[in-house]
Amino acid sequence: MNLLGIESSSRKLSVGLMKKDSFSELHSEKINDTANSLPLLSKKIINNASLSFENLDAICISSGPGSFTGLRVGMSYAKGIAMALDIPIVPVSTFDSLAYKNTSEKLSALIYSHGNTFYICEYSLDDGILLKSSEPKSILKENVLELSRNIIFNGPMNIFEDLKAHNLKIEFTDLSVNNILKIANQNFKLLKTKSLDNLVPDYVGNFEVK
Repeated sequence: MNLLGIESSSRKLSVGLMKKDSFSELHSEKINDTANSLPLLSKKIINNASLSFENLDAICISSGPGSFTGLRVGMSYAKGIAMALDIPIVPVSTFDSLAYKNTSEKLSALIYSHGNTFYICEYSLDDGILLKSSEPKSILKENVLELSRNIIFNGPMNIFEDLKAHNLKIEFTDLSVNNILKIANQNFKLLKTKSLDNLVPDYVGNFEVK
């Protein structure tokens, strides 16, 4: 199984590759440069693995929420390759990637949007498996400060430090393209792919992560 992974929901692009059971990843050194960096990093990581695009079995991509531009560019690029090679796309929620392998019984995955607005999705541990217990939604900071669950957060560090100062049970977590690859690999085996015609980013609200 050869999977190309794209994490474009944040300001810094990450591209990963699963070649059989081994993982590799590359990161853009530039902020908000997905359109320019994505084709270059994708080609580089595939060449580094001594593969070609024709060797790919599927493409997996962060489906959001996150950066409006990043998600749109990443999705368009993935669709172009998938159509040209006639291979499936496996979308992975940014929340699921953030929460992957977390062992908290009750967990809030929190992503910064803008101003005092955040995206949130809640999870509960059921027989050792972390499952969504709510639909993703937008939430204001005043409501974030009332959360009693463990929180995993992704966003600017100054926002994280501000929330941490309010004695929330919060930890910062980077978005990992390897998590996307691992989740997508499981979903691909379960045939959880998506038609290209129905594949759109999940923005949750009309906001953009800054």
